[in-house]
Amino acid sequence: MIAFTKYFMKKILVIIIVLFPAYTFALDSFDIYKTLSNSTVKISIWDNYNNSDKSVITWGTGVVINKIDNRFFILTNAHVMLEKYCLVLEHTKACKDKAWGGDTTITIDAHESEFEYTIGENFVWWPDHDLAVIAVDIDEQTVFKPINIGGHYHPLMNVYGAGYPQVLGNFNRNYTDIVFCAGVVNTMFFDEYALAQLRNYSIAHSCALAGGMSGGPLVDNDGRLLGINGMSGVAIVSENKKGNLDIDIAPGRFDYAIDIWDLYSLEISSATDEEGHFNPRSDFYKYLPKLSYDYHSSFYKEYIRLYPNKLDRIKQLFK
Repeated sequence: MIAFTKYFMKKILVIIIVLFPAYTFALDSFDIYKTLSNSTVKISIWDNYNNSDKSVITWGTGVVINKIDNRFFILTNAHVMLEKYCLVLEHTKACKDKAWGGDTTITIDAHESEFEYTIGENFVWWPDHDLAVIAVDIDEQTVFKPINIGGHYHPLMNVYGAGYPQVLGNFNRNYTDIVFCAGVVNTMFFDEYALAQLRNYSIAHSCALAGGMSGGPLVDNDGRLLGINGMSGVAIVSENKKGNLDIDIAPGRFDYAIDIWDLYSLEISSATDEEGHFNPRSDFYKYLPKLSYDYHSSFYKEYIRLYPNKLDRIKQLFK
């Protein structure tokens, strides 16, 4: 499954470099800042949320990817939404995911939003990709704006990100400031062995991350979403006797994002409709933003080639 998906992505990369050799429709830095600012949210896990002594236990970041009527869909990492998250690869099957207890409350807000909104249990996640999607109903909201989906990327292209890091200036605060970063794509990992080490975090980049920025967006020069950030400087990930993951930090400093196309591939290749995109009875029905036949044409053609028996599903993801 991993090797299959990434072979597809490698083929797409070649197609995109050929089709867009001189792609110049870049936003200026202010427009990228506004795009990130409007779509990036903070996800907080609270203790004693309804009391005067409430405090944030931990937090992460998310990005608004879609809005249907009054329902907003936010993409983040599974490890942001769970107290304990185990990526189910071959040597981690003994580990079990653990949700936060009933005495905690999960909320979303943004640095410019007047209110925060409780999530409850209305989210889904994947066992082999560190991704989760939140659904939240908001009657009146002008701050959150869904981000557009990208597609073209290559080593040394400029990338940008945002999140709510646990850094100096944000320590011991329930409400923290958003921080932005800029860097380049260092490489993309495609082979099964590399992806097993990286837990499917395939995009390595130099847009510096810190704890709390997990689940935040990685975007291109057009402010389009390329991936979801969530891992920094990892050389080796192993499981200890207690079932927890031990991380060996490499001397070289790289940060990693999960390719946004992994999420589309997961939906297309799913054997069931449990994730909700193709299930009209699900709260997550059509949560993925539709793609353009023009801008994402190479992806459409490759999806058709790889999933010939999923033609109806693929067409539902494009417009």
